[in-house]
Amino acid sequence: MIQPPKPDEAQGRRASVLNVPNALSVYRIATAPVILYSLFADHRLLFAWLIIINLATDALDGYIARRWKQETSLGAKLDSIGDLMTDFLALLGLAVLEQSFVRSHLLSIGLLFGCFLAAQALSLLRFRRLVSLHLYSSKLTNILLAVFFTTYFLVAYVPVLFYAVIVVGILDGLEELVVLCLLKQHRENARGLYWVLKEMKTTRWADSRGSRGPGP
Repeated sequence: MIQPPKPDEAQGRRASVLNVPNALSVYRIATAPVILYSLFADHRLLFAWLIIINLATDALDGYIARRWKQETSLGAKLDSIGDLMTDFLALLGLAVLEQSFVRSHLLSIGLLFGCFLAAQALSLLRFRRLVSLHLYSSKLTNILLAVFFTTYFLVAYVPVLFYAVIVVGILDGLEELVVLCLLKQHRENARGLYWVLKEMKTTRWADSRGSRGPGP
């Protein structure tokens, strides 16, 4: 017979779920309808500020989770959903509000969005789940995207920021594709290709030591 969790255990589980990083991720998900409204109601400034805040909280919640040991499986899933929705809405906003800009940079934006879709498709194909690797390159892409949106909508278009987003974003997408090909099972918080290769090397070394048996 399964015993119900003790009060202390239940309280600990609730505490692990009800934390600041999860709240920030839920906020990003909850603001999606408001962002869509601001976009199609042509509230350009409101749209820009909501996207900027969402991109900023993406970097913030990951730091808080690592700094105060509040990383959870639920938090990783919420963070991934919030990231995907924010990135998609940011690109959609550019396509709707800045059609001439998008047309003049169609190849660059198309490559970026293509890498994004390819990683999602590969993750669904291999693991039946959306990407939740949380690579450092993904965080850097979102930080650059936040800086680009801030300057573009509130100050002026800065070409170097735009192309920094494109280059880093495409490299991030390619890194995600390579990592997804290397992994044998789905995982969260992989950090990057370097750490995945390092773990694989360590595992192979341990397996080879084990196959040889104890030394003399």
